[in-house]
Amino acid sequence: MSQRILIADDDYDLRTIVSDYLRSLGFETVLATNGEEALSGIKAQKPDLVVLDLSMPKMSGWDVAKAVREDPESRRIPIIAFTAHALKGADTHALESGCDAYLAKPFDPDVLLEKIRKLLPKS
Repeated sequence: MSQRILIADDDYDLRTIVSDYLRSLGFETVLATNGEEALSGIKAQKPDLVVLDLSMPKMSGWDVAKAVREDPESRRIPIIAFTAHALKGADTHALESGCDAYLAKPFDPDVLLEKIRKLLPKS
């Protein structure tokens, strides 16, 4: 069984590129276009990992991460913070907010894969 990754990003092209890349490597992907979709997708799909844009409409990635960590059913799901707003200290703030890793956009797909492999249990 392939591992499921939820990709939450309001940018269609980026969401599609990440999804296509991960699917080509054998992962199953679930897509969300905003924070509310991300949170409902996490609850319904129970992904093995979440790639989470921090700046999204309807509900920020920061708020999604907080809600995931407060829910006993989802709190152990690894979250990679994914953002174009790579300000100084954003990586530390993302980790303090409950994310397990941080990746600034634009990104290197190999670095994303490396972070995913570090966070996902071996199947």
